[in-house]
Parts: sequence; structure tokens; C-alpha cells
Amino acid sequence: MQNNKKVKHQAMQKPKPAETKAKNPKRKLTDTLHKNSFSTARVIVFLLVLVFILYGNTIPNKYSFDDDLITYKNSTIKKGFRALPEIFKTHYASNSKQDYEYRPIVKATYAIEYALFKDNPHVSHFINVLLYFVLCVVLYLLLRKLLKSYHPWIALLTVVLFAVHPIHTEVVASLKNRDEMLSLTFAFLSLYLLVKFSETRKWFWIPIALVSLVFGYYSKESLLVFIAIIPLTLYFFTNEKISNLIWITALLVVSIIIMRILPHTFLPKGHREILYFENPLFFERGVWIRFGTALVVLLFYLKMLVFPNPLLFYYGYNIIPVGGPGNIWAILSLIICLALFIIALIYFKRKHLLSFSILYFFISISEFSNIVKPPPGIVAERFLLGPSLGFCLALIVVAMMIFKIDILRKDLPLKNLKKPLWLLVLIIIPFGIRTIARNPNWKDYQSLYSHDMKHLGNSAKANSLYGHFSYEEAFRSKDQKTAEKLAAQSVKFYKRALQIYPNYITCWNNLGVVYTKCYNDTTNALNCFKKAVSLDNEYAEAILNIGLMYEQENHLDSAELYYKRTLQLKTDDPKVYSQLSNLFYKQGNLQKAIDVNHRLMQAIPSSDEPYINIGNYYLLQKDTVNAIAFWEKAIEKQPGNPNLTHVLSNYFRAKGNLQKADYYGNLEQQSGRNKRVNSN
Repeated sequence: MQNNKKVKHQAMQKPKPAETKAKNPKRKLTDTLHKNSFSTARVIVFLLVLVFILYGNTIPNKYSFDDDLITYKNSTIKKGFRALPEIFKTHYASNSKQDYEYRPIVKATYAIEYALFKDNPHVSHFINVLLYFVLCVVLYLLLRKLLKSYHPWIALLTVVLFAVHPIHTEVVASLKNRDEMLSLTFAFLSLYLLVKFSETRKWFWIPIALVSLVFGYYSKESLLVFIAIIPLTLYFFTNEKISNLIWITALLVVSIIIMRILPHTFLPKGHREILYFENPLFFERGVWIRFGTALVVLLFYLKMLVFPNPLLFYYGYNIIPVGGPGNIWAILSLIICLALFIIALIYFKRKHLLSFSILYFFISISEFSNIVKPPPGIVAERFLLGPSLGFCLALIVVAMMIFKIDILRKDLPLKNLKKPLWLLVLIIIPFGIRTIARNPNWKDYQSLYSHDMKHLGNSAKANSLYGHFSYEEAFRSKDQKTAEKLAAQSVKFYKRALQIYPNYITCWNNLGVVYTKCYNDTTNALNCFKKAVSLDNEYAEAILNIGLMYEQENHLDSAELYYKRTLQLKTDDPKVYSQLSNLFYKQGNLQKAIDVNHRLMQAIPSSDEPYINIGNYYLLQKDTVNAIAFWEKAIEKQPGNPNLTHVLSNYFRAKGNLQKADYYGNLEQQSGRNKRVNSN
């Protein structure tokens, strides 16, 4: 029995190089052909072709969901190269309601792009496709280095599966999500450089890797999980001692802490308002509620990796139900996750690829699982960009294990891989077709909303977004029947959003706007505005709208009360001052109207509105001299008002003051040219 074991052991030993050469004299030629077939240059060209086949049809797309946040409506980006110093000193997203995040690297790419190409969504989409190609190339180079002991098909197939996976369509087709690609690319590059350090012990790779980490972190903070992924990877694929892994991890932690603290030394105080319909877990304090919901979220992500359908632009409340761990989906998720974790532990000491794949997935998805911190939207397809690598690698490994393929044999003939390759082809081709088919849905707002809404019946925000879009389209439409249809559609989706989440304050206000603007239905509009205020008694927009409704109904005293109440909440909005001053004038109190405009002059010294208002009042009083004097002061504040410059030019020409007439005429022409330039 012992002799048999000895013979078997000897048979399993790998032949020595000399013996191999003697038994197989063509080995050298085979190695050369094998090496050429996996040359880096060929693979890069292949990936370039593959990525453009998959995503080339996004290039004709226009702007779509959330692109306005950081592209064509962003005033900072439109400064081009001049915006770069400001970008590195300000928040990533900034508007009248909130300022949050610090992502200067990705924001700088948009500014440079605008400086070179202006507002051109096709160029933007082309750049996104290129960045996805770069991501795939960096991933391939990383995997080739990590899997150098394995058959080269493992790295290539993993990258191909990663490239074609439909879950990435949101990241590539949505211009706003460029930050995800940049962050992950720099993270992979940093990991590559640290592996290179581990191989060569050349210390200059460490600062270069940290610089890459800085670029990735300042593209998007989701790179944080690489604090754990990097030491995990070094453990599995290098011979680093545990003591070395500890100091490398410590170095990463210190670096991330510095990167997190540094922006706060010069950034103004930021604020991001998260609302219930984005993620209820921001408001649910129960540990079991969060844990149960997180399990359902993990099940959702696993399902989307295996069966990525339907793909949707937004999820939020109430697509993923919030609840404890007692529901059937949470229990199923717990069973699956525990099973995967046990498999990872079983193979951990052997440093098996399956163990690494599972642990990589759980670590990378942890920050989006709602356990550590609830992300906006509860779930999102873009959150799977990095974690999907774990799934792709695991799928390749499992396919090889099913057909008992020894992936450690580099010289394995291609014919031996036929069965697992056919299995993977049956997955890769449908994934690729799904990806190509999904991209046109991102063509613009209309195509995306209209396609996805049939699956978003339970998403409060998605219904509200489509309601708002339909209202805007109705307002722009010149065809009466089309406008009526769109207005009805707007009401339908706003009401649907309110059925899902009755406390949706902005939705109540917006529905009221539709009633008044599209239907002139003051009664329903007023009820909607009052409902919004009952939910938030400091909601200035709805309070102002109540005042507008009362003024429209000629209840001027009530209107005055609500305008004053709005002014207490919004002291920096010229519109509110104007409404109150115009109301006073309508009541026959010119002095009160003028006094309100003087308050506006003090509150917003740069505003031209108070001077225009007072000028209008004097003109209505047939006091043209004073009207012209105030309008001239308005032009001093804002020279680019073409209507006012036109009036002033004609007035002074009629009075024979050609010098002033020409001056205001030139300003009118200049403002017209600027308007044409901005509209291009």
C-alpha cells in the first residue's frame, strides 16, 4: 500500500525542465506561440475593440439623468481652465441648498473637457468609453501580475467578463458616473504598484502607489475599501510576511486619514441633505432593521450580478423594503452569504482564488451594503463596478473547477479548455448583447425615464422625477394636445410618488405648481401647497406659492402675510422682495413698495432688481425722469440686460443725447452677442 502511494506521488510530481525538454523537443516553439498569443499589445487592442463594440453606441447619446449636476448646468465647469484653482478649493457639488464631497480630479476633467470642446455630450461619452477601456487595461495588467502562476486565460476571461457585464452600463453611459471609473482605475493601479514593490523590494514604488491612491480618493471616496483589499491581495498573491502586511495596512490607513482631513482645512463647511425617500435607513436607528435591510440589499446585488435585469436609473424608497432579518428574503440572503463565507474560510489557508474572490466581493460591497453607512438611494448599479470583479473571477474559477481544469498548468492546450470556454461564452454573449441593448436607453431624459418607469412603480423619487420632467416638457410644448397629455402625465406620476411616500414635501409643492401653471386650478394648487407647509412649516417655496395663490384670488392681506413669512426664511431671494413690493404697489402704497426694494438693495447689493422695480413704479406714476434714473442704476449693477439697454438707448436717442444712446446701444449689442455665444 505504501509503495502504491509512493508511485502515485512520483507520478503527480512536475517533470524537471530538462526532462520536459527531452520528452518534448517542440516545447520551445509551443512556449513562443503561447507567449505571443497573450502578448500585452494584442490583448490591449482586443480590449479596445471589445469596449467600443460594447459601448460605442453611447457616443451619439445626449445628456441624461444627473448629468446636469456636474456637466452642462454647472457654472464652475463652464469657466474651463480658469475653473481649475476654484475646483481644488471648493466642494464637488454645490448649489443653493447643499455643498458636499471633494472630488477635484474628476471635476477637473469636466472643466478641461469644456475648455476644449464646450458643451458636447458626444465628446463626453467618447471620453467615458475611453476611460472604461483604460480601466479594463489596468485591470488586465493587474490580474496578469497577480495570476502569473495561473493559466493566462484566467486573467483574460475575467477581464472580458468584467468588460461585458451589463451592470456597468450606468457607469459608462451616465456622464456623471465618470468618478466611479477614475477612482477604481487609480485604486487598481495603486494595488499593481504595491505588488510590484513586493516583488522587487524597490521602495520608490510605494510613494508612486500612494500618489495613485490620492488621485483615486479625490476622484471618489469609494476607494476607501482598498485599505482592506490591498493587504488581502498581497496575502493571497505575494510572499509578504504578516508583519509587512501590518505596516503596509497602517501606511494606507494613515494616508487615507490625511486625505480625509486635508480638504477640511480649507473647504467651507459642507452640508448634504439626505431625505427619507432616498434611504430610510438614515432615519431608522434600530440595529436589526439596518441588518435585515442590509441582507436584502446584499441579495439584490448578488441577483444583479447573476441576472442583471431590469437595469434602472434609480431605486430608492420603496424598491428595497426596509425591515428586520425575519423576512424570507433576508433569511435567504443570510444563508447564501454564510455559505459563501464558509467556502472562503475553507479555501483561505490554501490561498485559493475562490476564497480571494468571495472575500474581495464582501469587502468591496461592504460600504454600499447599508451596514457600515447608508448610501443615498439604498442601492445603485454603479456601486457594483468594483465588487463585480470578485463575481467575474469567481465565475471563471468555478467554471474551471466544474470541468476539473488545472488552472495552474500554464501549458494547458486550448482544446482542454473547450468545455469551460463554451460555458463562459454562453454567459458572455448574452451579457454583451444586454449591455449594447441597454445603452440607447441612456440617450436622454425622455428615453431613460419612459423605458424604466414600468419597473419603478414603487420608487417615490423616480416617479417624482418623471412627474417633474413631464411638467417641464408640457410647459415647453407648443402643441396644445401634447401639452395637455404631458400635464396629465405629470399629475399621474406625482400622485403615484405621493402614494408611495405621503410625506414627500417637494412633491406636494411641485404638484401644486402643475395645478396652477397647467390647469389654473387654484383650489387644488392651494391644497397641495398647504399640505407641504403642514409637513414643514419652514418650506419657503411652498409658503411663497401660497402667497401667490392668495394674490391671484385677490386676497391681498393673506398674500402679504405669506410673502412676509417667506422673506423671514429667504432673505437672499430677490423674487420674494419683488413679490412683496409689487403687492404693496397694487394696494396703492408706493412708499412701502419702495421701502421693500431698499431692503433688497441692502440684502443683495449686486442685484439690479430693486432699481428695475422702483423704475417701473415711477414710470407707472408717469415720472419718466426718476424711472430712467433708477434704470440706469440697474444697468450699472448688471450691464447685460438687453431689454433695459434697448429701452434706455431709444429714450436717449429720442431726447437727442446720442452719446448715451450709443453707449446703451453698444451694451445691448454686446449682451446679444454674449447670449448667442452662451447658447451654442
